[in-house]
Amino acid sequence: MARLLALEWNDSEARLAVATRRGDRVVFEQAFSVALGSGPAEPAAEADVGGRIAAAMAARGVGRLDTLVAIGRSSIELRQLSVPPGPDEELPLLVRFQAMREFNALDEDWLLDFVPIDDEPGQPRTVLAAAIGPELVGQIEGTCRTAGLKPERLILRPCAASSLLCRATAAARMQVRLLVDLLDQEADLTVMIDRKVIFLRTARLPGDPLSDPEATAALLAQIRRTMAAVQNRLEGRRVACIVLCGTGPEHAALARRLHDELTIPADLFDPFEGLSLGTELGRALPDHPGRFAPLLGMLLDEMEQVPPAVDFLHPRRSPEPPSPRKKYLLAGAAAALVVVLFFAYRFWRRVDLAHDVQEKKGQLEQLDKELAILEKKAKAVGEIEKWMATDVVWLDELRRMADLLPPAKEVVLTHVSAGPGVQGGEIRFEGFARSATTIDELEKSLRDKTHRVQGQGRSEESEAKGYSYEFRSSLLVPPEKP
Repeated sequence: MARLLALEWNDSEARLAVATRRGDRVVFEQAFSVALGSGPAEPAAEADVGGRIAAAMAARGVGRLDTLVAIGRSSIELRQLSVPPGPDEELPLLVRFQAMREFNALDEDWLLDFVPIDDEPGQPRTVLAAAIGPELVGQIEGTCRTAGLKPERLILRPCAASSLLCRATAAARMQVRLLVDLLDQEADLTVMIDRKVIFLRTARLPGDPLSDPEATAALLAQIRRTMAAVQNRLEGRRVACIVLCGTGPEHAALARRLHDELTIPADLFDPFEGLSLGTELGRALPDHPGRFAPLLGMLLDEMEQVPPAVDFLHPRRSPEPPSPRKKYLLAGAAAALVVVLFFAYRFWRRVDLAHDVQEKKGQLEQLDKELAILEKKAKAVGEIEKWMATDVVWLDELRRMADLLPPAKEVVLTHVSAGPGVQGGEIRFEGFARSATTIDELEKSLRDKTHRVQGQGRSEESEAKGYSYEFRSSLLVPPEKP
């Protein structure tokens, strides 16, 4: 781990960074980009990407190194999941079970990792779960193989950039910040509270927002949507600060525009500031230095042995069961001890009484510890039983909902999820509607004496052709009667 390479690529370019450990310092030796095509309309062939990366590495004297690969939000499936109460060691199994129910195409071959948002094991847990399909993983490994590299980690790009930001800048406790990282006609929008990522998305842009007014307007619209989504999820809490990744007069002008349009502070973040740079890199930083924030964050985390928030090649797993060999050794040692004590009984009779008292005290302490563990588990089981007691017959409720929905020419649902509520269950759905009246009629048709509907928000910014409104609602479902 003395020298590492960080790598990411899209249709038009690849970005690489090399770092070395020198004593207690991490020195960044190189950071450069490689053109892969003339643009998104004419990307390089998949077979050529690895070759071009290999040629660029050879030209700069970069050999085969342990490699960290960053992957963008648009290449994965991402969901915020709620799971029953449970200790941290059981959380991976609970998350995968819930993800199999809520993800669109998840199966056993998909790689899954997650970021815990809630830390209290005795309460229902909320996590940000990310999954990637085996075909895409195979393509990434094939490209790296062509370039003469083997990926050691596959890291979610926005999480790596947010890690670098948290290292470099301090935020007020529990402050909600939005990191905006411009990456060649797309932008990573990552929302954090303290050091924890709670929401992220990648937005495609029609051009460069630093120079194209149309792209700037599109970026503003995407930021507004992100802020509105976060405010809904955080029950009214708002983004307090925007951090724009990059330097220079163009970034400064864009930050002022964000401040004027959104009326919240907008600061610039230079990812190379405060880092130890090699001689060559210190003389000339790469073009668009802001795009290298994820790579720099990945390298620092790995060099300082900080586990990444999401690593698809090394996801969070439940601990392995204890080896029976240790149990057999302990049993054999105990049997041998019994034999020794038997033959030495007469000699040690007097001291054995005192020893027996101490041994009983130790056993009592051990039983007290085991009792405390059992009481904790019993409490968790009680919470799970309470959660299961609120379950409903979901097939009946979904059938009822389907029967009452307006025809597809009036309403289209894009996302439906179901889970436990305070009393009974809750079906959360969102989609597009032809008019506000259609939304009102939809919610009215779903209500009856036992079912309630709560609107979660609507807007006229729908991107679906033929549908003028985008909306979100929740259907509160009564519990199943015994």
